Amino acid sequence: MRVGLFRRITSFVFDALPILLIVSIAYTTFVGDMLKTEGYDALMEEYNAYNEQYYEAIEPYQNQLDNGEITQDEYVDLVEDDYNTLIDNTVEHREALVFYMIRSFAFHFFTFTLIYYGYSVIMKGRTFGRRFLKIELGGRVNWWTLLIREVIYKMFFWLLTLFVLGIGIDIATIIFGQRKRTLRDRISNTYVKFEGVDYPF
Repeated sequence: MRVGLFRRITSFVFDALPILLIVSIAYTTFVGDMLKTEGYDALMEEYNAYNEQYYEAIEPYQNQLDNGEITQDEYVDLVEDDYNTLIDNTVEHREALVFYMIRSFAFHFFTFTLIYYGYSVIMKGRTFGRRFLKIELGGRVNWWTLLIREVIYKMFFWLLTLFVLGIGIDIATIIFGQRKRTLRDRISNTYVKFEGVDYPF
């Protein structure tokens, strides 16, 4: 019996949560402010003020819609000018917000990936999550195969496939594959097995 989906997911979650906590603490403590563009906080205060003005302006129409006094189409027509004004006034603010979100995601993703890879190399693939679930990596386990397996064909494969598709492919290959090996297992010539048990892979 080869290692199934539940143990593999659970071991990854056990390994990932402490790393995510470290990255989040670093982000909230000092990195988050470093990622902001000049004048970002002032722009966000102004952006919130514009939004408050907008919601105050459309509140009577929202009440009329909620009370059934106007239709949805009438509501859209009544708030259109206020909405367009909000959009025109907040172009710079929304751009700053989007760039900040992109930088924040990049920091979380790359920092998590770097720490996770370094942790995997130091532990030689025998991470605490795998040890807790009594599983381990078999095959050729070294810094190069871990780079291929954990960074290129896990993190970046998931990122390039927008996570949902990549994780879905991994789940499908584990559930339906005869040897329960994902793409990264095959490419890196590794496999997940129970501790101390060798299979004729």
